[in-house]
Amino acid sequence: MCDLSQDGLWESDNAPDFSSLTRRIDSFRGSNLANKVPAETLAQAGFFYTGESDRVRCFSCNMTVDNWYSGDRPVDKHKQFSPSCTFLTCVHRTSFNQNSNTALISEEVGDVEYRLRTGEVVDEAPYPIVPHMRNEEARLRTFSSWPNRTPVRPRDLAQAGFFYVGQSDKVQCFCCGGRLNGWEPGDSAWSEHSKHYPNCYFILGHDVGNIPIQTGIEEDASNNLRANDPALMQNFEARRATFAGVRHPIDHERLARAGFYSTGRGDAVLCFHCGGGLNNWQPEEDPWVEHAKHYPGCSFLLANKGPEFVNSIQLQRPQHDRAVSFCFFHKLWMRKLQINIPLKHCQYQH
Repeated sequence: MCDLSQDGLWESDNAPDFSSLTRRIDSFRGSNLANKVPAETLAQAGFFYTGESDRVRCFSCNMTVDNWYSGDRPVDKHKQFSPSCTFLTCVHRTSFNQNSNTALISEEVGDVEYRLRTGEVVDEAPYPIVPHMRNEEARLRTFSSWPNRTPVRPRDLAQAGFFYVGQSDKVQCFCCGGRLNGWEPGDSAWSEHSKHYPNCYFILGHDVGNIPIQTGIEEDASNNLRANDPALMQNFEARRATFAGVRHPIDHERLARAGFYSTGRGDAVLCFHCGGGLNNWQPEEDPWVEHAKHYPGCSFLLANKGPEFVNSIQLQRPQHDRAVSFCFFHKLWMRKLQINIPLKHCQYQH
């Protein structure tokens, strides 16, 4: 489904995303540089191969370094030429073995990815990529000529950050610039967005200036969801009031404190700030922990609990859970309720 061609009306520079350690390692395939310095060591230091001589570039600070020799320590050279690099200061808590004088990198392979997801490593690229489409209503208006037989609704696509580019069934995200086409029956706008562009800041819940349609949750004839306006839900008491008469396994006050309000459908809740939804709660679960587990980029969460708390929760998750965004059950839930609330074990929404 993922279409990376360059013929869109609102195109950006769709260069490879080298925030991924694996992608940085792959960039060194076929280069002679790897014979001097191990590709994995260079990649762990934030570098990817530029294709020119022995020049590498940091994905975070964009500093280029060349003239490598056998025995060079990439982290040391990175610190020498770009000591203020955010990637270095946030990710590489390096120590030195006095006997070997070698920098020891203590991070797991997935450390970079989870720190990027939680916002600790700052991507300085301008977001959103298409700022005039940050308004959901504006995005929805672009679907006036959307093919009628396409199996995904314009409303769902606009909510998931997409606008129509006017070609076939091709859409583009206002935030990351990612494009998708070839929609099939059963596809979910949210899950496909997350699967193909897992590092999109909108998907991760970061504040990228999205302006949702101010009618709250669209009430469908097939369910009785409450049309709570997220803007009104900024107030703690207003959020707590939505749980009146709701039988929920979690204390209502704890849910409201964590930013959630009731949708009126079972135990499903939404965060007033990032829009992240959760359901299928267990009595022993902590709302703040679940918020951090599934929507680590939410600025309300970060402001109240701090990045250290969020990072600690993310580190407890298996690597494959951090890499995979939505699971199969999310599609079943979407088709059943026609609302954008993922199951709690299918992580990022927006």
